[in-house]
Amino acid sequence: MKVKALSTLAFLLTAAPLLAPAQAGAFTLSLPVDCTLNETCFIQQFTDRDPSPKATDYTCGPLSYDGHKGTDFAVPTLRDMENGVTVLAASPGTIRATRDGIPDIASNAPNAPDITNQDCGNAVVITHAGGWETQYCHLKRGSVVVTRGQTVSAGTPVGQIGLSGNTEFPHLHLSPRSRRR
Repeated sequence: MKVKALSTLAFLLTAAPLLAPAQAGAFTLSLPVDCTLNETCFIQQFTDRDPSPKATDYTCGPLSYDGHKGTDFAVPTLRDMENGVTVLAASPGTIRATRDGIPDIASNAPNAPDITNQDCGNAVVITHAGGWETQYCHLKRGSVVVTRGQTVSAGTPVGQIGLSGNTEFPHLHLSPRSRRR
């Protein structure tokens, strides 16, 4: 199982330049969560690679849903989230935007807040060299520790895994994307 986890992580860290629009430059990512993959955290879903209404992950498997635009790093329980799992900058860059203050409540809960135009929940966006940016969604309320304009290195803490925005389980949704359109 560890070999599969390592090969999956290797793909995540190296495949972004191969899968992105041709106009973006080289880009490398490191694990964006301070956890042990497949032990203290796991990948819940990958980016949907199928342009049709069907959904497939990068292996042509089912670990995605239609239109999913990121990779979800989940923790097993709410207790894990409450104890704090640090989200890390996956590559060096500059903080472009942050949002904090949205409660950690599952979007399907009876007391869920209105998240209109806030599907990502508490979030951080980092711009990177080569025409890239990364977006970190569903962070825990009160955990964002970076500010707009701040320069970060790969591995710099930016917040913690949370349950904010349009989600039903505690996780980090990481979206790497080209800034050049």
